[in-house]
Amino acid sequence: MKRLVAVAFAAVAIYILFATYSSHVFDVLIYDESRLMPPDIEPKLVDAILKNSTAGESKARSLPVVIFGPRIEEKARNLSRLYPNTTSAWSILDTALNVYNEKVNEILDNATARFRKVALEISNSTKEVCKELENLAEGYRRAREEARRLIMGTYGVVALGKAVDNATGKFLSIYNNLVGAYDIDTAVRIAADMAYGNVSRYLTNVTWNNWATEKAVDSVAAEMLSTQLNKTLIDLARTVSAIGVQQYVYLSLVNKTPDVLRPYLHYLICGGDVEMAVSMFRNNLLRNITNAWPPPSLFSLPAAANLIYQEKYALAIVKTYEETPHIPLELGVPVSTSFLLKSFTQVVIEDVSKIDRATALALFLVLLAIMGTILTPVLIVSIVGVTYLAVLGFFYQIHEVQKIYYLTVYMAAPVIFAIGVDYMLLMASRYAEERALGKEKSEAVASVRRYANRAIAASAAVVATSLGSFTISRLPFMQSIGIGYIITTIFIVLSVFLIFPAALYILGDKVFWPKKTVSIHSGRSKLMEMAVSTALKKPLTIILIAVTVTLLSFLFLITALKVTTNPVVAMPETQYKKALEIATTYFSNITALSTTYILMEKPPPPGFLTELEKMPHFVNYTVEKRGNWYVISLKLSVEETSDELLKVYRKLDELRAAYGPYLIGGSASWKNIIFQEIYVQFWNMQVYLVLVVVFIILSILLKSFLIPLRLIATVLMSISWSLALEVFIFQELLGEPTYWLVPIILFAFLMAVGTDYDIFIITRIREELERGAEEKEAVRKAIVTTGPVITGAAIILAAAFSTLLLSQITLLRQVGFTIAFAALVDAFIVRPFIVPALIVLAGKYNWVWIGGYSVKKSFK
Repeated sequence: MKRLVAVAFAAVAIYILFATYSSHVFDVLIYDESRLMPPDIEPKLVDAILKNSTAGESKARSLPVVIFGPRIEEKARNLSRLYPNTTSAWSILDTALNVYNEKVNEILDNATARFRKVALEISNSTKEVCKELENLAEGYRRAREEARRLIMGTYGVVALGKAVDNATGKFLSIYNNLVGAYDIDTAVRIAADMAYGNVSRYLTNVTWNNWATEKAVDSVAAEMLSTQLNKTLIDLARTVSAIGVQQYVYLSLVNKTPDVLRPYLHYLICGGDVEMAVSMFRNNLLRNITNAWPPPSLFSLPAAANLIYQEKYALAIVKTYEETPHIPLELGVPVSTSFLLKSFTQVVIEDVSKIDRATALALFLVLLAIMGTILTPVLIVSIVGVTYLAVLGFFYQIHEVQKIYYLTVYMAAPVIFAIGVDYMLLMASRYAEERALGKEKSEAVASVRRYANRAIAASAAVVATSLGSFTISRLPFMQSIGIGYIITTIFIVLSVFLIFPAALYILGDKVFWPKKTVSIHSGRSKLMEMAVSTALKKPLTIILIAVTVTLLSFLFLITALKVTTNPVVAMPETQYKKALEIATTYFSNITALSTTYILMEKPPPPGFLTELEKMPHFVNYTVEKRGNWYVISLKLSVEETSDELLKVYRKLDELRAAYGPYLIGGSASWKNIIFQEIYVQFWNMQVYLVLVVVFIILSILLKSFLIPLRLIATVLMSISWSLALEVFIFQELLGEPTYWLVPIILFAFLMAVGTDYDIFIITRIREELERGAEEKEAVRKAIVTTGPVITGAAIILAAAFSTLLLSQITLLRQVGFTIAFAALVDAFIVRPFIVPALIVLAGKYNWVWIGGYSVKKSFK
């Protein structure tokens, strides 16, 4: 025992050393499966060819960015300012408006120049004419004033009967002397000549009857002007004076002026404001043009309209040479696998910490309830916790040699905590049982170690086989998972076989502080005994019910199961995932989210290019010569992980018969490789290999041919039931399709951990039979005796995996639910009902082994 303690201390020291590096493992995890791929697969070969043919080139990449929320136009314009080569609905609109405005301004400038030229001619040519006409009109106006004064100084004075000044007084005196001898008109004329000079000739057409009219004024004025002007000019002066110079010129020119100039003639004549007329002409012409040909808008431009959806979402294409450009999320969210993985990495790190704490707390509380002590749960959780940290630290130490895929670390916690706690709980229970029988501490610890060698070793071998089966994959990232779980199992085994027995030896009964021993929970044992008794009395009925439920579950899975291979479905609802959903939903015709490459040694036939245009989610393609290869870059509107890429690859693979040979690389090829090498290979080969190896291991360790078959059958029952319930809840009720790794992980984990309790029960049944108990009594006693502790172990397993429900990742929530439910089904249905029913029905054939029966007992 002292040697055991020394070795245990050495193991703890090594564990602590590794644990100091545990936090660094998250810095070296691989999230992108393509980085963990063998070099000889088709997409890897294509990548190598493309890399060599473009060595030294630096090409801009087009990065779709989704803009949503309030003020999308403002965000798009700010994004364009940050990255000037950004294409958005508004950048397209701005470009179109610039072209439109340039064209309109060109038309305006040309028309305005012609207009200004003619306008200046009109203004200059009418300026002198208007001045002459103004002088003529002014002379006519002065003549009228003179005529009016003459009429008023003659006829007006006569009519008034009194003079207004000396001149009119003289006229009136002369008139009064003449009026008796002459008529009024003759007297007025003679008196006017005598008083004012020779003016009677101006009054020729004026009489006493019309002297007070405007016609008399015009007549006198015309007579006055006749000495200077001919009749035509006098008439012109009269007309211009009446209507005004500008109006006369306007009327003279209006019918001779082109229609386009006519509205502005009034502003141009007589040296008018040419620039005002030009400005008015330009504005009116602009109004007419925009009415006839309205300027472009967001929704009148197809290219812009395709980049905006109901003013709720917008898409911008950022052209950059940066691998991961810094785009503020308040402006837009990039649609890119690298950005999606980056956000996913952050979620993983947050979830791991949260789930680890929740797992440790949940297991401690469950252990506290089961054991009824304080120190035992503290000891178990502490040892398991140090084991977990040591595993993470060991992963970090080997990451240069063995790359660590993120799922390896993510799933390590529930595996280590569930299996490690289960094993230590069973060993603590066995130690308490041995001490209760009166054995000394050393003897009790030795019994525990023998028990571990017999039962726990078998369970650990199955765990390592099932979880480690992923190492047979061709894909390094799946190998990473398998190797990681084998390492995890080794650390658990070392803790169980070395550290925990040493702790039991050192602490002794103090391990059950504040109690000295752990009593059997009789209440739960009675319930277990009732269940076992029912199964032993009606074994055939129990089996028929179980088979019926299994068949119904299987039929439901066949008809309802919808498997998706798209990891985006399993990712949390981050802004990057929302952006991807918006891009694929509303901008699928223009968003090239994935690229599939076809490499040909000859120019691609036209028929093949036509077939490419028929591909689902087709956006466009380009053809270029790179080295010795013609490279066709097929752009599709689905993300690089979409299930639709499988259809694309199959179609391209079919076309090889007519247009090949050629290589297929890029997104569709990677998708096909991952699907074929994991999903298809698992169900076509790996699952059968696991079943065979598990059967062989269990047959050797349990020395039975039938019991391993029965054990595997009950595990498959649990798998079908739990998977059916997962499909019903997550798929049918919550609308989340089952991620393709869920059935694979479920099978591997349940085959690993689902055999634990059965092995412990079978081991105990064998012990009872070898002590001479009857078969039914041996079954009843074994299950009832181990029942409370094993039930507690199943609850611990369920609690460990149920903490995965706290994750934001759909895959882990589905895995956590199915395994937790399967553990509870095993604890409360399979083990107390189905296992005893099958054992009783099989009878002595349970122990058929090479050369006879492995149990030294005579069966009836």
